[in-house]
Amino acid sequence: MNRLEKLRKFTRVIGLVSISFAVVLLSPGLTATPAKNTLIASYSAKYSANYSGLDIKAYHQLQQLDDGSYTETLDAKSILGKIKESAKFVVNEQQQIIPYEYNYKRSIVGISRIEAQVFDWPNKKLRYSKNDKVQLVDLELGALGVVTHKLQLRRDLQQGETVFSYPVMVRGKRKQYDYKVVASEVLSTAIGPLNTTKIRRVYNDSTRETVIWLATDWDFLVVQLSHTEKGDNHQLKIIQGRVNDRDILPLQSIAENES
Repeated sequence: MNRLEKLRKFTRVIGLVSISFAVVLLSPGLTATPAKNTLIASYSAKYSANYSGLDIKAYHQLQQLDDGSYTETLDAKSILGKIKESAKFVVNEQQQIIPYEYNYKRSIVGISRIEAQVFDWPNKKLRYSKNDKVQLVDLELGALGVVTHKLQLRRDLQQGETVFSYPVMVRGKRKQYDYKVVASEVLSTAIGPLNTTKIRRVYNDSTRETVIWLATDWDFLVVQLSHTEKGDNHQLKIIQGRVNDRDILPLQSIAENES
């Protein structure tokens, strides 16, 4: 495998960590002021992936800041380089997630890339920058960013929804993401067996498949993801995690604690 192909495969696998979900329905006139007593479960998780002999480690975290806003970050590394993503958002009184910023930095085999998205809600514009190039695009009410999407999906799952369709701003463009729940499953993980909700992304073609397992008992945190495209398959798996300052425990440990 040549150097360029390794770069492409590394970024493809890392893309799975922040696989795009979700959206929020906003109405004109809604403010972006953080709501009081509106809490989203904090979490941190470590993941591993392997593709064509390339080992990748990733760390994902969500936390609330002192000003009431939230930040979500991803750090991924391999021997070829590293990637870092971050997003900042608030939840308003209407329980709607409103993204403010998204930042992406990549340095792999000597090639660097910096991207950012800034959400200008009053003017309904998205400022997208890639390295030294900047462009303004129209921003529709209801759009989320690359990172905050999956959080809305998890909130929708908590409400019992099973079919999802969301507009997401990706690299300055609006894309539609469709998902559906396909099963409930006890999944074997590095942590141990976990109750999971299995969802599948719905594509317009049959050459790609993305399946995600979310921990049903742990705020629907992503614990495994499998992506198949053009005959290649790679997976992302959780190593360890915490939700609301509690270590994720396997099913048998939960049962022992409750007995």
